[in-house]
Amino acid sequence: MLADGEIAALADARHADPFAVLGLHLDVAGAWWLRAMLPGAVAVDVLEANTQRRIGRLEQRHSNGFFEAKLAITQRVEYRLRVQFGGADSVVLADAFAFGPQLSDSDLTALRDGRMLRPYEILGAHVRCVDAVDGVRFAVWAPNARRVSVVGQFNA
Repeated sequence: MLADGEIAALADARHADPFAVLGLHLDVAGAWWLRAMLPGAVAVDVLEANTQRRIGRLEQRHSNGFFEAKLAITQRVEYRLRVQFGGADSVVLADAFAFGPQLSDSDLTALRDGRMLRPYEILGAHVRCVDAVDGVRFAVWAPNARRVSVVGQFNA
C-alpha cells in the first residue's frame, strides 16, 4: 500500500517519479500491487488483457483519482483497466504505466551529452503501436523541470 504522502504528491502532480509507483509493481513481500491515477473515475476494474476476465478491483484512496489494490496474481500479467467515469458508460483503457521505457538509454545519453543529431525523431509527439496498443508517445528533454504536463481535450 502506498504511503499517504506519495499519494498526495501524485494527486498534486509533484511526485518525483510516478513511473516508480504507478502501474503494476511487486512489493518486498512478493505481492503484486496495481496503482492508477484516473481523475474523474468512480470505479476501476482490472481485466486480463487477452481474455477480458476481471482479476481485481482498484480501491479509490484519493478524491483526485488515485486508485490502488493488491492483486491475487503470482506473476506479471498484461492488463487493461475498465473505468467508470461519473454517469458515463465504462471504457476499457490500456494503462500508460504498463509499458516500459520508450526511449533507449543510448538515446538519453546522446541527448544529455549533446550528441543527438536529430532530436526531433525521439522528442515531441509520435504515433506508436506498442504491444498491439495504438497511442502517442510524448517525450520532452527538460532535465531541470519540476513538472511537465500534456493537456488537451483527450485528458480534460
